[in-house]
Amino acid sequence: MQDSFSTPMMKQYSDIKEQYPDCLLFYRMGDFYELFLEDAHIGARVLNITLTGKANGKGGRIPMAGVPYHAVDTYLAKLVKAGYKVAICEQLSPPNKKGLVKRDVVRIVTPGTMLDEKALEKKEHNYLISLTTKKKNIALTIADVSTGYFATTEITSDFKNQIIIDELSRIHPRECILPEFLYNDPEFLQILKTEKEMNIFPYAQWDVYATDAKKFLHEHFGIATLAGFGLENNSLALETSAALLGYLKETQKGPVQHIKKIESYTTHDYLSLDRSTIINLELFTTIREHDSRGTLLSVMDGTITAMGGRLLKEWMRKPLLNKNEIDARLDAVEELFEKQPERSKILALLKEVSDIERLISRCSVGLGNARDLINLKNSLEIVVEIKKVLKQFDTSLLQKLETMIRLSLTNKSLETIDGIITLIETIIVPEPPISIRDGGMIQKGVDKELDKLHHIVNGSRDWIFELEQKEREKTGINSLKIRFNKVFGFYIEVSKSHLHSVPKNYMRKQTLVSAERFITQELKEHEEIILTAEERINDIEFNIFQKTLSQLLEHVSLLQETAFTIATLDCLVNFSEIAEKKRYVRPEINLNSQITIRNGRHPVVETLLNDKQFVPNDVSLDSNDQQLLLLTGPNMAGKSVYIRQNALLVLMSQMGSFVPAEKAEIGIVDQIFVRSGASDVITSGLSTFMVEMVETAHILHHATSKSLIIMDEIGRGTSTYDGISIAWAVAEYLVSNKEKPKTLFATHYHELQALEEQYPKRIKNYHMSVSDDKGEPVFLHTILPGGASHSFGVAVAKLAGIPEQVIKRANELLKELESRGKAKVDFVSENAEGVYLSHPTGVQINLADHLIHKELENLDIARMTPLEALNVLADLKEKLQLFTKENKKYIEAD
Repeated sequence: MQDSFSTPMMKQYSDIKEQYPDCLLFYRMGDFYELFLEDAHIGARVLNITLTGKANGKGGRIPMAGVPYHAVDTYLAKLVKAGYKVAICEQLSPPNKKGLVKRDVVRIVTPGTMLDEKALEKKEHNYLISLTTKKKNIALTIADVSTGYFATTEITSDFKNQIIIDELSRIHPRECILPEFLYNDPEFLQILKTEKEMNIFPYAQWDVYATDAKKFLHEHFGIATLAGFGLENNSLALETSAALLGYLKETQKGPVQHIKKIESYTTHDYLSLDRSTIINLELFTTIREHDSRGTLLSVMDGTITAMGGRLLKEWMRKPLLNKNEIDARLDAVEELFEKQPERSKILALLKEVSDIERLISRCSVGLGNARDLINLKNSLEIVVEIKKVLKQFDTSLLQKLETMIRLSLTNKSLETIDGIITLIETIIVPEPPISIRDGGMIQKGVDKELDKLHHIVNGSRDWIFELEQKEREKTGINSLKIRFNKVFGFYIEVSKSHLHSVPKNYMRKQTLVSAERFITQELKEHEEIILTAEERINDIEFNIFQKTLSQLLEHVSLLQETAFTIATLDCLVNFSEIAEKKRYVRPEINLNSQITIRNGRHPVVETLLNDKQFVPNDVSLDSNDQQLLLLTGPNMAGKSVYIRQNALLVLMSQMGSFVPAEKAEIGIVDQIFVRSGASDVITSGLSTFMVEMVETAHILHHATSKSLIIMDEIGRGTSTYDGISIAWAVAEYLVSNKEKPKTLFATHYHELQALEEQYPKRIKNYHMSVSDDKGEPVFLHTILPGGASHSFGVAVAKLAGIPEQVIKRANELLKELESRGKAKVDFVSENAEGVYLSHPTGVQINLADHLIHKELENLDIARMTPLEALNVLADLKEKLQLFTKENKKYIEAD
């Protein structure tokens, strides 16, 4: 590329650009960042800025586009959102007439390393991940450079692709870096692209850091062993951690001092939520509108601080499994609930706290300024006041939070909040400028030379003012002015109407339309004094600021701990506020398998009903008598609301929140699975029957006796008989497998109600109550024992606005089919061997025969060995005998 450039500046550009081929290069030229060549075309298109050209000597003109330096963050945000990386190339030496200004890249901005406050969502983490796999192992490291969070995990699984999809959905990263061999694998990339908003990049330096990962991590964290982080033997986790840390150091062009520890976690540390569950419970975004309104988060997030908002999302993504930890949160929420005056004081104080996490992170990577330090100081002063209020609480978690806020009685130790407050207060003026290069931010008395220089500058400015008055009197020009600009320095300006009065010792400097500008020898001498002093002031102040910053950054861990304390308190206060406003009660957490909720309400739906009253319902689940509740009833009757409602109440309880109910006893759940009918998921790629079956298979393989399963209309994505067969077989598997997961099973297939008779100790029928008002259904939204007898499908279609002609014809067909016994389950009381489905021809089909027939159809006999065929035959015979035996019991009991 360099050979095509004729000017020294463009050759310099070329040298720098070659080092960052995967980035757009923002090349600083005076008050603008310029883009050249293909970068300019991209910038003009994405940023909607003018594409111009620049002379390139004998090489002619080249494409160029630029943005003003003072507005660069806005333009960076647009490019990063569009998926580009941007290398910021700054001028590192002052402009001079002798040679080329020195320039180099000072940081690289990527989707996962964005630090501008305006570009980041306040209550959203900006996660960046590194990921690799080997055989059945997956390693994944997560970082948020804007807060200092850094965590890693290594998982072994036969279902590693599903694990990756679920983790990405939970983390919701903005950027992912991969070793090049994975980036070049199209099938693997397709898996990652299920996370729609994640940018994926190869990292060429991966192996450089991965080869000696332990040594690199030891050096960064200043430790001799990683055993304390639980990582010493996790080779893949070490690899992804080293690669990600190396990537951060390269993009930030510095040591990223605020990353102080690695959190090692496993997916068994918290209640597991897979991708389908997060989507179908609408925790963070609604299914149809993809909006935050109408989500659980929208109901539960009343946090005051940005830190609290981010932590609340983490609590929602990772509900607790430990009873003591859950009870500790609930105890704190209850005490905050009861002590309303103290809670109000904390709320008022939290409103004055800035985003301490991001302030520290910006300072750590060289983007902080004096105003950030003042905001930090002001926030820490509020923290001191919060500590005083916390002394009035007794529960263990609130006492722990109070203890975590470290204060000093002497106010001298920088190891304490008081010490940091005192340091900033002593060094930085209360209202400093934004720039840290132009002075005006350091207090008097901090540095003797600085004070002396300020005295010289102030004295010289007084002299300038006196000179202006003296020259007006001397020349008789009352409009004479002495001014300053960066191009000409100090000058005397005289309007053209008074040029005849200008003394001979005035030297002309510049001619304007209506005035002339002059200098004098005396003025130039004082200008040199002032500018030299100001330049020295700026250097001294910058050095003092950097020294102060370095002192603070030695105690990043203390400040991060303080930020976490405030975030935790914010979440707990938020829970108590919601509990009071929305009439929530404290759930009782136990270690048995029971879930019992009395008059439970859907936390989101009840807030969207406006003036209507939500109808509460009970639920009782355990691993013995009521393991699977089979729920039937028409659409619009509330089946989906009811089954999801109970999953949400379990999740809220294990977050440590009160719940919308009259009473709730929650046996700790290790996983929540929500499988919704295919037509309920309209996101691209999730509306196929195959995906429904894959997700169902995932549940059946991973559910344990402590899991909670929500099955909503499984099997309806295929033909009626296939759908019934699949739903029936899945329900049977859930109650007959050695694991006995608690299950809420909503279906339109009324035939499945027969399962209660086959498994009376496991399955119970319930239905949504509907009354009949002159042929029109009235949905009561109440759960009652027993199965539904009518689906009201045509009536629901009428309510939905289907044309009257269609409704009339549907009713005619419905009557005809009902008269012929369509889709009716019939238990024959005499000489019967099983469950029968009536067929329109009048011929009854035995369900067991039908299921076995389907299984036989799917066998590929040509590929089976004789032994395999015998095994299959024996298995089918056993199923038929079991089915017949169970139904004989039913007939005899009847």
